[in-house]
Amino acid sequence: MATPITHWEDKAEKFVESFAKFLNIISAVWLASIAILILYDVVGREAFGTPFHGTNEIVSNSVLSVLLLQLPLSILNKSSLRTTLLYGKVSTRGKGYIDVISYFLAAFLFLAIAIGGWPNMIEAWDILEQEGSGIVEIPVYPIRSLVVFIGAVGTIACSLMVYHALARPEDFDVPPIESMDE
Repeated sequence: MATPITHWEDKAEKFVESFAKFLNIISAVWLASIAILILYDVVGREAFGTPFHGTNEIVSNSVLSVLLLQLPLSILNKSSLRTTLLYGKVSTRGKGYIDVISYFLAAFLFLAIAIGGWPNMIEAWDILEQEGSGIVEIPVYPIRSLVVFIGAVGTIACSLMVYHALARPEDFDVPPIESMDE
């Protein structure tokens, strides 16, 4: 029997999920922009002999950003990698406990990233840190801020999943995917 969802739980879950979807949309737009930039750079380099200067710096900083922006939604969708060797053999309550431990450790990791990244972010803003040499220098301080921000958002998302696993473990008890041979 499913545990009823309170009004504040429903509101909190919808807000966090909507925010995670918004971050995912930003990630998709950013990724499409990077693809267009790479295409422009390649065509400019090969057809006209004029590459887009700074493509390497922009792409290298964007890879981390795109990944970070997708993390909260993947956490909420339970799309993280999981070994089912033990998970598939325990009861619903056991799966809830495994999820609590997993999401608690993930929340701790995200919190450590946010706290650990804070001094570097502050210093980067103080000195307006740049990456690159020569013609183009790309600001790094927004990326450092994104790392801290996503660390905080990841902590919130994982904490919500810990609560969810404790309050409603039956929501996590999803039957295993059927084999293609059957």
